[in-house]
Amino acid sequence: MIKRILIANRGEIACRIARTCQQLGIDAVGVYSAADQNSRHVREIGHAISLGGALASESYLNIDKVIDAAKQSNCDAIHPGYGFLSENPEFADAVEQAGLIFIGPRADSLRRFGDKSAAKNEAIKADVSVIPGSEEKLTDPTAIADIVKSMRLPVMLKAAAGGGGKGMRVLNDLEDLDNNINAAMSEALRSFSDDALIVEQCINNARHVEVQIAGDGEGNVVHLYERECSLQRRHQKVVEEAPAVFLSSSLRASLLSAACRLGRNIQYRGLGTVEFLVLGDEHYFLEVNPRLQVEHPVTESITGLDLVELQIRIANGDGFGFEQADIQPKGHAIEVRLYAESPAQNFMPSTGVIDFIKFPEKQLRIESGVDTGDEVSSYYDPMVAKLISEGETRTQALDRLEQGLADTVIFGLDNNRLFLQQLLSNEDVRADKIDTGTLDRWLVDYSEENDDETAQRQAAIAAALWLMQHREIASKNPWTRADIFSQWSLNSPIDTAVHTLSLWQDETEWKIAYLGIDAQNKVSLKINDDVHQLSLTELDRAGYLVDFDDVRLPVSAIAYEEFIHVQALSQQVTFRVSPMVSDKQGESDAHDSVIAPMMGEIIKVHVEEGETVEAGQLLIVMESMKMQLQISAIHAGTVTNIHCKAGDNVARGAIVVNVDA
Repeated sequence: MIKRILIANRGEIACRIARTCQQLGIDAVGVYSAADQNSRHVREIGHAISLGGALASESYLNIDKVIDAAKQSNCDAIHPGYGFLSENPEFADAVEQAGLIFIGPRADSLRRFGDKSAAKNEAIKADVSVIPGSEEKLTDPTAIADIVKSMRLPVMLKAAAGGGGKGMRVLNDLEDLDNNINAAMSEALRSFSDDALIVEQCINNARHVEVQIAGDGEGNVVHLYERECSLQRRHQKVVEEAPAVFLSSSLRASLLSAACRLGRNIQYRGLGTVEFLVLGDEHYFLEVNPRLQVEHPVTESITGLDLVELQIRIANGDGFGFEQADIQPKGHAIEVRLYAESPAQNFMPSTGVIDFIKFPEKQLRIESGVDTGDEVSSYYDPMVAKLISEGETRTQALDRLEQGLADTVIFGLDNNRLFLQQLLSNEDVRADKIDTGTLDRWLVDYSEENDDETAQRQAAIAAALWLMQHREIASKNPWTRADIFSQWSLNSPIDTAVHTLSLWQDETEWKIAYLGIDAQNKVSLKINDDVHQLSLTELDRAGYLVDFDDVRLPVSAIAYEEFIHVQALSQQVTFRVSPMVSDKQGESDAHDSVIAPMMGEIIKVHVEEGETVEAGQLLIVMESMKMQLQISAIHAGTVTNIHCKAGDNVARGAIVVNVDA
């Protein structure tokens, strides 16, 4: 009887497994690397064992350390989650040899399904249709080239030991064939320590459908229906949903039957996913993932099952606890993965501290491994959370997920929230006219650029919030001191004097001028050359209701002294704050001497000696106490001497320029 489980994983899946353990009354023990010692899964599980270094090879992938942690904490079983050691047959063997229960398939099944060529041969034995191409692993580049030349293009090169789109190449012609083969083999070797490839016909415009199966290890196999994951980027899944509504009843029955037949043939134990490509009325075997899938929550949503509980039941020798006829799918569910990455920068991962994060947990199921203040490191996958919606229909589930994404807030790191929101609103996606190439084709024209009106409103919201939160009664910084610039107080009467706040969004500068406040507490701001009026009402932490000109908007925002995060009008932007006094004229202790009004660093000199200047013309930009000051000519004249250069630090009252009137 399993009483204590070591969860050999991290992040959201470790939290999710621990939650089921708690519901079942089973003790859970976590593990963590040096990079994860303060992570959410450690906090939630409570009892956790250190595995050592930050690198996965030094911690989560170290078989001996994981088994030692299980023994040290008196665990009966180990749950590997997904990724890391979940499909490693040597790990499964080592767990069993240590007298522990491996919550997953037998090592023999992992070997037979963990290699694409071996899995393909198992499918052939089970009379499951496979993609035309090679059946054995290939390590000779010349032999690979000969097979490619004998096939109809396009052709797919695949890493035999691979997954996740790594080690894959689509060949549409024979140009540069040798280099493509070498590149695929090299990537396979780096990713999986095995450079072997298989060669298959490339099936374009197909749908990707996977069948969830469960086996008791004694020849009994049931299916939990199918999921669709056709929306993928470079062979990596982005959106997963259940069921696959496009399937006819006969085609669905054929897929479910084929998946179960394959599982029965090898007396499969545990959960597994059999993946297919579907084109027209035909389906072709792709691979088996012999583990819990990232997208398992959508199957849980339509079946009402807890798949982690099912894994534990099977590992404990208790069978399924239901018959195939008992499982009747209901409704529709969709899952997306929120990543710390920048879609506009070719999905470059983003690392750092999460300044603030909030999910609409009443509308969606959220599976997350991070909280506000946690760090997304460069050591592991940058997935922040999974967002899952449910509905009676696919349209309702899409609507709820799209709204849930709009209500999700994550500040401090680039992320793919807007990308997912725009993808779900795409006409072809809404109409279910998709295939495995849809997303890559759509990305060609993808953009996150704002229109001018939206960008101006975001800048106005940022400026108003900064002023509201960073007004200080006493400060060494004259920008925030009420006794120097009383017109910055949001409760003061309208003052026509203009001072500007400079906000930087990437390379774009927004100059914000405060014009005053009216009796209804609406602030007037000049955004570059346009004037806007707005007021902010605080709802909760980082949540505001903004009355903006003639529009009322829900807004999420946080203002720090040096930067401001704003999520409004679907977009999320971060502004860098650079306060400056834009109408500050140079002070003078003599008729032709322009002096520094305070101590600081010279940022830029805008004039040259001998140059003729007009009254009010910009001479010097300097910075002091995080504030920029623009020093202008007091009168027209000729620049006779310049006493500073960029990078110089000057004292208050120091002469910086002489202008002969």
